[in-house]
Formats: sequence, structure tokens, C-alpha cells
Amino acid sequence: MDNQPQQKLGNQDDGAFDDLLRSAKVEVPLPGIFQYEVWRRIAAAQESTLMARLARTLEPILALLSRPIAASASMVLMVSAGLWLGSLGMDPVRDGKLAYVASVSPFAQRHQGEAR
Repeated sequence: MDNQPQQKLGNQDDGAFDDLLRSAKVEVPLPGIFQYEVWRRIAAAQESTLMARLARTLEPILALLSRPIAASASMVLMVSAGLWLGSLGMDPVRDGKLAYVASVSPFAQRHQGEAR
């Protein structure tokens, strides 16, 4: 029997209680370090991306190459490597001038056939 009056009372006062809860404004002060911690977490999340890791890896290399001596040495090395790799694939028989002469001259075709 006691449960019914309390339940009836609770149903009548729900609207007034809801209004009271809506009108209550509680301001909870944030700790002073809160913003610092938020920005630290954001920075840590950005540092763990692949692009950030790649940038951290390439930064010292690019800083080294910005020096004139290192840039000159790397340029000479790359040009030398390109010339060497290019000369490996070039067959002297397949030279453009010789290929033209071999296609036009019947004597060059006969001499090439004997050399093989």
C-alpha cells in the first residue's frame, strides 16, 4: 500500500522536477593543466602518423644535402651512377649509326653474318 502513494506522487512531480533539473547550472572548473594535456595528446597522435615518421626520417638527410659539399658529392655520385648504368645497357653493335649502315649496306650484312 505504501508503494502506490509514492508512485502517484512521483508521477505528479516529474514535470516540476524536470524543470528544476533543467534550470540548475553547474559549472565545474577544469584543472589548469587540462588544455595542456589535450594539446599534448593531439600532438602525440599527429606524431605517430606515417607522414610524420617519414618527415622525421628525411629531415636529417635533407639537412645534410643542403650543405654545398654534400650536395655536390651526391650530384657527382648520381651522375656517375647514371652514366655507368646507361653504359651497361648499350651494346656497341646496336649503336644507331651501325644499325643504319647494317640495314642499308649489303656488305655490312654479309660481314656481320660471318662474324657471328
